[in-house]
Amino acid sequence: MEAYDHAMRGRGGIRMIRLGAPFIVAIAALAPLGVVAADVRQGPQVGVGAGDSIQDDLYAFAGTIDVAGTINGSLVAAGGTITISGPVHRDVMVSGGNITITGRVDGSIRAAGGTVTISGPVGEDVVVVGGTVSIGPSATIGRDLLLGTGTTTVDAPVKRNVLASAGDLTLRNSVGGNVTARVNHLRLESKASIAGNLDYTSDNQVATAAGARVDGTTTRHTPTDRGASGAANGFLSWLRALIGIFILGLLLVLLFPGFSRRVLSRLEASPWASLGIGAAVLIGVPIAAIIVFIAGIFVGGWWLALLLVVAYILALALGYVVSGYLIGRFGFDRLGWRGLHPALELLGGLVVLSILTLIPILGGLVGLAACLFGLGALTLALLQARSATRPA
Repeated sequence: MEAYDHAMRGRGGIRMIRLGAPFIVAIAALAPLGVVAADVRQGPQVGVGAGDSIQDDLYAFAGTIDVAGTINGSLVAAGGTITISGPVHRDVMVSGGNITITGRVDGSIRAAGGTVTISGPVGEDVVVVGGTVSIGPSATIGRDLLLGTGTTTVDAPVKRNVLASAGDLTLRNSVGGNVTARVNHLRLESKASIAGNLDYTSDNQVATAAGARVDGTTTRHTPTDRGASGAANGFLSWLRALIGIFILGLLLVLLFPGFSRRVLSRLEASPWASLGIGAAVLIGVPIAAIIVFIAGIFVGGWWLALLLVVAYILALALGYVVSGYLIGRFGFDRLGWRGLHPALELLGGLVVLSILTLIPILGGLVGLAACLFGLGALTLALLQARSATRPA
């Protein structure tokens, strides 16, 4: 972590975190969870009672998720409202609108949500992407804290380093290492202490209350990536990305019209199943690729893992395309413009989706959700096509 902190300390490193923060949770979820059986639950509501105990990993996908029992493995969850009050003995990886974690987590927390509240002890790292984040005084962070947020208040002690990209960041407790941040406003309350260095990029000076202290050096950088030139470059980057994903979508829609219609039908008919299966594929395929690579080193065929990774990346992009296609068809139907060419529906949906993904912090959640919904629908359609062609 020390080498990573040193590499990210400069302004370029913080810019990378700011731009890439919405995808931290998605990337972190690729880590292997261990070779154990998993308990998969989905539906409008998923709950684990206070007296219940899950011996393996729990995968939960629902509108409302309430975990009050004990999870002896890891918890992976996606939903609208997620509450975790029971202990989790490994990692927690969650994405949702409102996330509240009050139970003890022995491993790491990786979360993405509109509102995220953490008030329980965490044994290792906390990685959070969200609009409003609160880490309460009853929480503790055993290693590092990484943030990509709008407004964040940290009342808990952090044993090692803080790396943040945020609109407003308030520290009210001790940090055992360095603080590296790109922020609009940074505040150190009276009980805040930083044992290492404070290195931040902001238009505003840090607001330091009486009693707060920084034992190391304090360095402030002024943002340089603003103005007309930065806006023009950002627009060109957005336009190039839109053109690229639109071309990929055209290949799907024009070369495989029947299959693309089946995928849309699956997504419309089973949105929650699509989300759950998409999340399972998101996590499972990288694990399978690692297993294939390791086995291939000994028995041959390790290069199959590389092909699997390429197919995986393509599937994620196609999942995004499918969600954009559905948004376009739904939007034009509501406007009364039915029967448009699929290419126009695709373009309209992708424009709307790509604009939504520009929203700070929450845009990353929109993009991730689009990939998961579309990826799950693709998987369901492929399974349906396979079963239909299988001989009796």
